[in-house]
Amino acid sequence: MTTVKDRLDVESEVLSAQLQKEAEHIIHSMPSSVDFDELWQLHTGGVGKAPRGRHRLSSYRKWVIGVTAALAVTAGSITGIGFVSPKVAEALRVIPFFDYLYAKGGDREGLKPIEEKHLSSPTGAVIADQGITFHLVEEYYDGISLVLNYEVTYPSSSEPITGKEAAVFYKLNFEGYHPQTISTHDFTITGDHTFVGTTRLSFGDKDLPDQLRLNMSIDCIGTTRGNWDLSVLLDRAKSNALSTTVYPKNLDFMYDNSLYTVDKLTLGPVTSQVIVMNRYPDTWLNVMLEDDIGTLYMNQGGDGATNDYYYFNFSPLTALNPKPAYVNLIVTEPPKNGEAKQAEDRQRLNGSFPITLQGDEGGTVTVTSVDYEEKQTVVYYEASQVTSQNTPLRLEEEQDKDHPIFPKGQPVRISRDKLAFKLIFPPVQPSDQLEIVANSFTYTKDIQQFRLRIPIEWTQ
Repeated sequence: MTTVKDRLDVESEVLSAQLQKEAEHIIHSMPSSVDFDELWQLHTGGVGKAPRGRHRLSSYRKWVIGVTAALAVTAGSITGIGFVSPKVAEALRVIPFFDYLYAKGGDREGLKPIEEKHLSSPTGAVIADQGITFHLVEEYYDGISLVLNYEVTYPSSSEPITGKEAAVFYKLNFEGYHPQTISTHDFTITGDHTFVGTTRLSFGDKDLPDQLRLNMSIDCIGTTRGNWDLSVLLDRAKSNALSTTVYPKNLDFMYDNSLYTVDKLTLGPVTSQVIVMNRYPDTWLNVMLEDDIGTLYMNQGGDGATNDYYYFNFSPLTALNPKPAYVNLIVTEPPKNGEAKQAEDRQRLNGSFPITLQGDEGGTVTVTSVDYEEKQTVVYYEASQVTSQNTPLRLEEEQDKDHPIFPKGQPVRISRDKLAFKLIFPPVQPSDQLEIVANSFTYTKDIQQFRLRIPIEWTQ
């Protein structure tokens, strides 16, 4: 006699097999960047980053397994199998916005924390006009920067779109605020009738609110005029939970007969920012952040000045030292012509290590090993002093020096006890003709420099 349990067990197996078959079909027609680790953590209620160092399946394979596993959990209570509602199907569909940017050489380091820490928020904003649908899928806002990811869908009956149709013409307005901004965007065609876009914006206002109303005015998509205006409320709650702000007291310096005051330090999950007050600043300064173990954090872009202050943006604190007791703001006057000497040092990568190259400010950079992987090349090195750790490195083929190979992002420190780093390059093949090149600089005279220590009291 067949029991209800037996019947449900059979249905569960059938559903699991069917879902896997359908998921594999979807994978070939619409790849996704979601992996099994992320999907399983979401299913079990966790949103933390998966442990490092594990062997990872390909994202395509894990997506198939993940969809099957997540949906099969409820198979025991499903009596009518073979149907997934459109809302569920849409929820499972994840658009790899950042993957499209990375494929075009976009800034992986600047966007990776948003992905890894699940900091984007869905907006639910969808509007259609002239047969074209604009969907503002998600946003990230932290008071320093804004990232908008959106998808555009043309009618299925229309001709396949080309580059001229894959564009959005828009204006951004923030209710009650008129911040100074720097922005960029990128569009990628994803199908015959779809394309996606990402807008990145840096703010020049040091006191934006936790919630900010964004009005996005769109009067043209591609070559079609219309109205796709929408409004969403930006909220920095996710970033605030991972941020620390410090207001230093009496931290200032005199330069060129002018008083500069460090007003605010924000240490966020995506960007760290320092505000330096100065009335009508007209001299640009070179700045770096240094943590309490000597790791330098370089400029991340989006810097600027208002009539009252400078704002400097840096990469976020690393996982190696996420809560330093203090950071040093290093301010250096820009060298004038002839006050900085540049040098080039090159060595053959013939498999013999270590290789020592001349580094910044009289130090050295010692390459200890190189890993030639399928998707990247990893150069490991050690710096002899703090100021040499960010010496620019590149790879060159001896017979093709007109096409140097530059790193993808900034060096990543890998040891607390020594100035050891790894630097990621695009994949290259090992060759006796491959060289590593260091371009270093040394000041030819004493340059005025200020080191300002900012203590940090961590509350979380």
